[in-house]
Amino acid sequence: MKRVAFAVAGLALVVGVVLLRDTGESESGLPAAPPPPTKLKPFVAEQVLAPSPQGRPATPSNVVARGRHHRIAVTWTGDSPAYEVRWGDRVRLVTRPGVQLNGLENGREQQIEVRAVDAFGQRSQPARTAATPNADNAPYTFVDRFDGSDEPDLGRWRLAKRTDCARATSGDSEDHDRLVISSSCGTRAVTLRSRTPFVRNDDESRFVVETDAPSTGGKLLLDLVPGPVSVQGDPVPPNAIRATVSTDVAGNSIVELVPNGTPAKAVPAALPGVTTRWEIVLTSNGVRVERDGEVVATSPFVPQWREATALVGVAALAGDRVRAGVDLIGYRAAKSDAPPVSPTPQVRVDGPTSSPTPIEGVTAVQLRIALIPSREGDALTTIKVNGVDTPLRPAVEGTPWKPGAEYPAVADLPKEAFTETVNVQLPSPDRIQVTHTDVELTGAMDVPQRQPGTPLVDAKPTLADPVPEVLDAGGQPIESGAAFTRGRVVLEVRVNALDSAVAGLAGFEVRIDGTHVATVPTTADGPAAAGRWRLSLNTGTMSAGAHAIEVKAFSTESGVDPETGYVPFLLKA
Repeated sequence: MKRVAFAVAGLALVVGVVLLRDTGESESGLPAAPPPPTKLKPFVAEQVLAPSPQGRPATPSNVVARGRHHRIAVTWTGDSPAYEVRWGDRVRLVTRPGVQLNGLENGREQQIEVRAVDAFGQRSQPARTAATPNADNAPYTFVDRFDGSDEPDLGRWRLAKRTDCARATSGDSEDHDRLVISSSCGTRAVTLRSRTPFVRNDDESRFVVETDAPSTGGKLLLDLVPGPVSVQGDPVPPNAIRATVSTDVAGNSIVELVPNGTPAKAVPAALPGVTTRWEIVLTSNGVRVERDGEVVATSPFVPQWREATALVGVAALAGDRVRAGVDLIGYRAAKSDAPPVSPTPQVRVDGPTSSPTPIEGVTAVQLRIALIPSREGDALTTIKVNGVDTPLRPAVEGTPWKPGAEYPAVADLPKEAFTETVNVQLPSPDRIQVTHTDVELTGAMDVPQRQPGTPLVDAKPTLADPVPEVLDAGGQPIESGAAFTRGRVVLEVRVNALDSAVAGLAGFEVRIDGTHVATVPTTADGPAAAGRWRLSLNTGTMSAGAHAIEVKAFSTESGVDPETGYVPFLLKA
């Protein structure tokens, strides 16, 4: 009988699964590696049993399509690991029972087909539906639908970010008629500030945001702040309202409302890439948060302020990159207008001084700055701007000066600072971190209000990570790090992703201690996208000690890199 030899040289056992991405990049001076395969042939070594396709999946049921402004949201019922959606000449693979089709022409009907896709790429019969996207003409006192070719309008919006780690631009590909906020800033919120103030009505007022944020592993923050604030830090400023929507990696969402908020009902699981309508509603009896018209959180807080700054922020929960599509931001409140558009001076903090160039026609300048002090003490009340001592005050009265907490502040600048470059110095012996600065100028100016750009995070489908796990012969998990007796074991491989679109899966290879033992293709009728597979392995001829299994998944798309998962295991002597 032919045996497969397994060997380990100096392998250290590490508990858990390690996921690596193969970039395909060559080392300097070496030939480039051949491209990864996009089609796999089945293979099993002796004493390895691999799964094979069985019956086809059931056709999705309860398919519902709803037309919106330049988009259609489609939902259905099913229990397959993935689905294929076709409309026109387009096709998309998703792993949840819902999808949003963007970039559509209003008034043009779309014929849509949805098929279930199993772990081997087998397709069900299609479920068919149709819908027509329609223009949104709902009344607002202020609204931006972001459907131009060079969003956002800088006369209406400013983006606050700690470093050059985020952008707000028109979308690419199917997102071309929506705003895309893309960020690699990790857990730090990236904030879109409206230059148009939110002014309450005497009765009910609404702050409305339509967005597909938060994505899985992300947060959406909606703030109404009674002061000139540009950032969304912690703690929430006094008398401000914040609704935070957090979605974990499994798609489960929770809503928190500050101040004094309580949940009203559970939030449905998020559908990646599908727009949700979020509203903060202010009444004479309190505040509530609505999700697609349903109340999800309430608070008895009744703000005493009349006017606030509206902020929309996104962030990652665990350091991942974020891409959020925004379809609409609007107010149903009292009428208000943005101040005239003006150039944005460059701000230098504690840098070398220069001789700045004056800006003509300016009548007033306000500096907005966010500070994080390193220790307790009195708040900073004076800064130097272009060499002139300038009073500094909290952007919201009552904001505490606390170590590690963000302190938003403002300064009305002297005429010496009506310049293209603003030099700021902090006259304090303590270490104070500056996390954000921006400047608002008053005066009649004629400057471009829009700047073309591309998202920092693209919408290209990616391959989901393979996650291998070693189970005992009965299919039960083996305690992490525990040694087990040689013999039959089960290798379970899971591939799943909560993205708005995933790359096609051609299949995966399995190697034990570097030796190829199995290849499982997943393209029976076309590419799979997700699934779970179990392989039977015989470890009876392997040596005692530490070993490792490598699972490498390949895409059917030539431009998508393979993904690799590793799992170690330990055999008893």
